[in-house]
Amino acid sequence: MGESMILKRLSNYIETHQYVAESRLLSTFHISREGVAPMLAVLMQRGHIKKIVNTRGDRLSAQIFYSWQKDKMIPLVSVV
Repeated sequence: MGESMILKRLSNYIETHQYVAESRLLSTFHISREGVAPMLAVLMQRGHIKKIVNTRGDRLSAQIFYSWQKDKMIPLVSVV
């Protein structure tokens, strides 16, 4: 499957679900975190996808989510 096809599928999935955990993307698309990160960075640059990092304190690892923004925006990462 070509890179543009995977990018389109990722974009469509996030748009359909509106708010998606990175772990769900990894399992749904059978891809590693190292593999999906650059693809999501490309999609974020296009302006519809926002990355949200939930830090959850000192003892738990961060949770990463991606959300779809109807209107284009500058690339944004929110840390909560």
